[in-house]
Amino acid sequence: MFHRKITLGLLALAMSPLSFAQEDGTSSPPSVNADGGETAAQPAPEEAKKNPRRPETYSDAISNVGNDGIIIFCYGPDWNKRSTRMVKKFWERPEVEKVTGDAQLLAAPIYQDPTPEQKEKADTITQGMPGVPFGICPTVMMLDTAGIMYANLSGMDNLGDESGNLALKNIQEKLEAYRKQKKLLAEAENLNGEQKALKLGEVADLPIKAPHDLVDLIRIADPSDKTGMVRRNEHSSLQFLYKMMHTKDGFLSADFQPSLKAMTDECMKVINDKALRPEDRQAAYCLLIGQARREEGGGKHMKDMFDACAKIAPNTVYGRLAASMSNVWNGAKPTISPEQLGNAQKDKRDRDKKK
Repeated sequence: MFHRKITLGLLALAMSPLSFAQEDGTSSPPSVNADGGETAAQPAPEEAKKNPRRPETYSDAISNVGNDGIIIFCYGPDWNKRSTRMVKKFWERPEVEKVTGDAQLLAAPIYQDPTPEQKEKADTITQGMPGVPFGICPTVMMLDTAGIMYANLSGMDNLGDESGNLALKNIQEKLEAYRKQKKLLAEAENLNGEQKALKLGEVADLPIKAPHDLVDLIRIADPSDKTGMVRRNEHSSLQFLYKMMHTKDGFLSADFQPSLKAMTDECMKVINDKALRPEDRQAAYCLLIGQARREEGGGKHMKDMFDACAKIAPNTVYGRLAASMSNVWNGAKPTISPEQLGNAQKDKRDRDKKK
């Protein structure tokens, strides 16, 4: 009897109008609904779609660029293990997409000694991409909508450990600065004269690279430089040092003897020009302080110069060191901690990168 029931059950199953999946996987067996009837066959799951924010090549990225440009993580598969591990640990994390708006996110391998196959693949990925600054990996390059780099992050100061938590923070800050830059440039389009020059000056003070023609735009808006924005953005402390010390490529001319008296007038012009950035004005003070140290009797002026330098901007690297050195000059211990000095130096490096 038991065998007869099994036989009848199999026969009934064989004669039932079931629709099983086809060989190409386009359908699946029906399921039974709450009333005991069959539901329609469901399509097989489609292949997972590619993430439109994660292009495979730079060409794809620039073709689909959005308002937030392109962000590229450069790693060295055959020579930099840390950067290679960061692809998984950091770059492919969902958090990267969350903090980068609609930016295209590309991982770019930078080989040193690739095989022919690796070279072909890397060339396909990076074709048309800007070069990696100094060939350093890991590096995050941040490009505008035209593919022009406005920021790059590398090293422990900017990227932190392999988790990329610090990198995420710094990427977000640079992206916010880029968005602000675009907003300020748009606002400047509706202004004229000195107002426009001042607005463009705000663009130059953002912690990212300014547009290459920014100073020309300021000069057109303010031909007489009444706002000082042209001077502010053309002044170079390094070039001023070369000029004052009569140097070429950092080497003193053999026939030049610098003196505190000869340098003071030119340095004070820079120091008293409030249109210039505080760090540039303080750098001029550092020139005078350095010369005072070298001259007999110059030491009597140093404390006053340290105090005046710190007063311009107490929280810059120059301001913090000047305040500390002024105290040391009076016999006290340094007041600036290694951590404070490190933060101030990082701030200065960030500013230098955008110049």
